[in-house]
Amino acid sequence: MSQIEEFESALKDVVQAKRLSGSKVTKLTELAMKLMKDDTQLVSMLYRTHKSLSASAKISSLYVFDALARAAKSQVNKQNLVGDVNAAEGNCATFLLKVQGVLEGLFKDMISVGTPEAKEKTQKVLDIWVKGNTFPSTMLSHLGDLLKSKDTFMLYAKYFHESIHFASHPYK
Repeated sequence: MSQIEEFESALKDVVQAKRLSGSKVTKLTELAMKLMKDDTQLVSMLYRTHKSLSASAKISSLYVFDALARAAKSQVNKQNLVGDVNAAEGNCATFLLKVQGVLEGLFKDMISVGTPEAKEKTQKVLDIWVKGNTFPSTMLSHLGDLLKSKDTFMLYAKYFHESIHFASHPYK
Protein backbone atom coordinates (compact mmCIF):
# COMPACT_ATOMS: atom_id res chain seq x y z
CA MET A 1 0.00 0.00 0.00
CA SER A 2 1.41 3.41 -0.97
CA GLN A 3 1.65 6.18 1.61
CA ILE A 4 -1.18 8.07 -0.11
CA GLU A 5 -3.40 4.99 0.09
CA GLU A 6 -2.38 4.56 3.71
CA PHE A 7 -3.35 8.18 4.38
CA GLU A 8 -6.74 7.75 2.72
CA SER A 9 -7.44 4.59 4.70
CA ALA A 10 -6.39 6.25 7.97
CA LEU A 11 -8.46 9.35 7.12
CA LYS A 12 -11.60 7.31 6.59
CA ASP A 13 -10.93 5.35 9.77
CA VAL A 14 -10.59 8.57 11.79
CA VAL A 15 -13.63 10.41 10.44
CA GLN A 16 -15.99 7.43 10.36
CA ALA A 17 -15.26 6.28 13.91
CA LYS A 18 -17.97 6.74 16.53
CA ARG A 19 -15.63 8.91 18.59
CA LEU A 20 -12.75 11.05 17.43
CA SER A 21 -9.45 9.60 18.64
CA GLY A 22 -6.71 12.08 19.45
CA SER A 23 -3.99 9.51 18.93
CA LYS A 24 -5.36 8.54 15.52
CA VAL A 25 -5.57 12.20 14.49
CA THR A 26 -1.94 12.62 15.62
CA LYS A 27 -0.85 9.62 13.54
CA LEU A 28 -2.82 10.91 10.55
CA THR A 29 -1.20 14.33 10.94
CA GLU A 30 2.27 12.81 11.11
CA LEU A 31 1.58 10.82 7.95
CA ALA A 32 0.22 13.92 6.18
CA MET A 33 3.34 15.92 7.07
CA LYS A 34 5.42 13.28 5.27
CA LEU A 35 3.20 13.60 2.20
CA MET A 36 3.19 17.38 1.74
CA LYS A 37 4.93 17.00 -1.62
CA ASP A 38 1.59 15.52 -2.73
CA ASP A 39 -0.42 18.44 -1.34
CA THR A 40 -2.94 18.55 -4.19
CA GLN A 41 -3.84 14.90 -3.69
CA LEU A 42 -4.12 15.37 0.07
CA VAL A 43 -6.47 18.35 -0.17
CA SER A 44 -8.56 16.64 -2.82
CA MET A 45 -8.82 13.51 -0.68
CA LEU A 46 -9.71 15.51 2.43
CA TYR A 47 -12.45 17.49 0.70
CA ARG A 48 -13.86 14.58 -1.29
CA THR A 49 -14.01 12.44 1.85
CA HIS A 50 -15.63 15.27 3.82
CA LYS A 51 -18.36 15.75 1.22
CA SER A 52 -19.17 12.01 1.23
CA LEU A 53 -19.67 11.79 4.99
CA SER A 54 -22.84 11.66 7.05
CA ALA A 55 -23.73 14.84 8.93
CA SER A 56 -22.48 13.40 12.22
CA ALA A 57 -19.05 12.50 10.79
CA LYS A 58 -18.49 15.94 9.23
CA ILE A 59 -17.48 17.43 12.59
CA SER A 60 -14.66 14.88 12.87
CA SER A 61 -13.64 15.76 9.33
CA LEU A 62 -13.57 19.45 10.23
CA TYR A 63 -11.28 18.61 13.14
CA VAL A 64 -8.96 16.73 10.78
CA PHE A 65 -8.80 19.79 8.51
CA ASP A 66 -7.96 21.82 11.61
CA ALA A 67 -5.23 19.48 12.84
CA LEU A 68 -3.54 19.29 9.45
CA ALA A 69 -3.80 23.03 8.81
CA ARG A 70 -2.30 23.91 12.18
CA ALA A 71 0.50 21.36 11.79
CA ALA A 72 1.29 22.72 8.33
CA LYS A 73 1.22 26.31 9.62
CA SER A 74 3.64 25.34 12.39
CA GLN A 75 6.07 23.95 9.81
CA VAL A 76 5.68 27.04 7.61
CA ASN A 77 6.62 29.23 10.57
CA LYS A 78 9.53 27.03 11.71
CA GLN A 79 11.03 26.64 8.25
CA ASN A 80 10.06 30.02 6.75
CA LEU A 81 8.37 28.22 3.87
CA VAL A 82 6.81 30.11 0.99
CA GLY A 83 3.91 28.83 -1.04
CA ASP A 84 3.85 28.86 -4.82
CA VAL A 85 0.77 27.15 -6.21
CA ASN A 86 2.64 26.56 -9.48
CA ALA A 87 5.52 24.70 -7.81
CA ALA A 88 6.18 21.22 -9.17
CA GLU A 89 6.31 19.76 -5.67
CA GLY A 90 4.21 20.79 -2.71
CA ASN A 91 5.17 21.72 0.82
CA CYS A 92 3.30 22.84 3.93
CA ALA A 93 2.88 26.38 2.55
CA THR A 94 1.38 25.19 -0.74
CA PHE A 95 -0.80 22.76 1.21
CA LEU A 96 -2.25 25.70 3.17
CA LEU A 97 -2.88 27.64 -0.04
CA LYS A 98 -4.74 24.68 -1.50
CA VAL A 99 -6.74 24.10 1.69
CA GLN A 100 -7.65 27.78 1.58
CA GLY A 101 -9.17 27.10 -1.83
CA VAL A 102 -11.72 24.67 -0.34
CA LEU A 103 -12.46 26.46 2.94
CA GLU A 104 -15.54 28.31 1.74
CA GLY A 105 -17.04 25.06 0.47
CA LEU A 106 -16.09 23.32 3.70
CA PHE A 107 -17.75 26.01 5.82
CA LYS A 108 -20.87 26.12 3.64
CA ASP A 109 -21.09 22.36 3.96
CA MET A 110 -20.78 22.59 7.74
CA ILE A 111 -23.53 25.24 7.80
CA SER A 112 -25.74 23.01 5.65
CA VAL A 113 -25.52 20.27 8.29
CA GLY A 114 -28.04 22.53 10.02
CA THR A 115 -27.37 21.63 13.64
CA PRO A 116 -26.35 24.03 16.39
CA GLU A 117 -23.49 21.66 17.28
CA ALA A 118 -22.02 21.79 13.76
CA LYS A 119 -22.20 25.57 13.67
CA GLU A 120 -20.70 25.84 17.18
CA LYS A 121 -17.79 23.50 16.35
CA THR A 122 -17.15 25.33 13.08
CA GLN A 123 -17.07 28.65 14.94
CA LYS A 124 -14.66 27.14 17.48
CA VAL A 125 -12.27 26.01 14.72
CA LEU A 126 -12.52 29.44 13.09
CA ASP A 127 -11.66 31.11 16.41
CA ILE A 128 -8.58 28.88 16.76
CA TRP A 129 -7.50 29.77 13.22
CA VAL A 130 -7.96 33.49 13.86
CA LYS A 131 -5.93 33.29 17.07
CA GLY A 132 -3.17 31.27 15.37
CA ASN A 133 -3.26 33.28 12.13
CA THR A 134 -3.53 29.94 10.32
CA PHE A 135 -4.91 31.52 7.14
CA PRO A 136 -4.96 35.10 5.81
CA SER A 137 -7.17 37.43 7.84
CA THR A 138 -9.30 38.29 4.79
CA MET A 139 -10.18 34.61 4.34
CA LEU A 140 -10.91 34.15 8.04
CA SER A 141 -13.08 37.27 8.07
CA HIS A 142 -15.02 35.94 5.08
CA LEU A 143 -15.54 32.60 6.82
CA GLY A 144 -16.77 34.43 9.92
CA ASP A 145 -19.23 36.35 7.80
CA LEU A 146 -20.50 33.07 6.35
CA LEU A 147 -21.14 31.69 9.81
CA LYS A 148 -22.95 34.85 10.94
CA SER A 149 -25.00 35.20 7.79
CA LYS A 150 -28.68 34.42 8.12
CA ASP A 151 -28.79 34.70 4.34
CA THR A 152 -26.56 31.65 4.03
CA PHE A 153 -28.86 29.66 6.28
CA MET A 154 -31.89 30.88 4.36
CA LEU A 155 -30.19 30.01 1.06
CA TYR A 156 -29.75 26.41 2.18
CA ALA A 157 -33.24 26.26 3.66
CA LYS A 158 -34.70 27.57 0.40
CA TYR A 159 -32.59 25.13 -1.65
CA PHE A 160 -33.65 22.23 0.57
CA HIS A 161 -37.31 23.28 0.37
CA GLU A 162 -37.18 23.67 -3.43
CA SER A 163 -35.48 20.29 -3.81
CA ILE A 164 -38.24 18.60 -1.82
CA HIS A 165 -40.94 20.60 -3.59
CA PHE A 166 -39.51 19.79 -7.03
CA ALA A 167 -39.16 16.11 -6.18
CA SER A 168 -42.80 15.90 -5.15
CA HIS A 169 -43.95 17.73 -8.31
CA PRO A 170 -41.81 16.29 -11.13
CA TYR A 171 -43.94 17.79 -13.93
CA LYS A 172 -43.65 21.35 -12.75
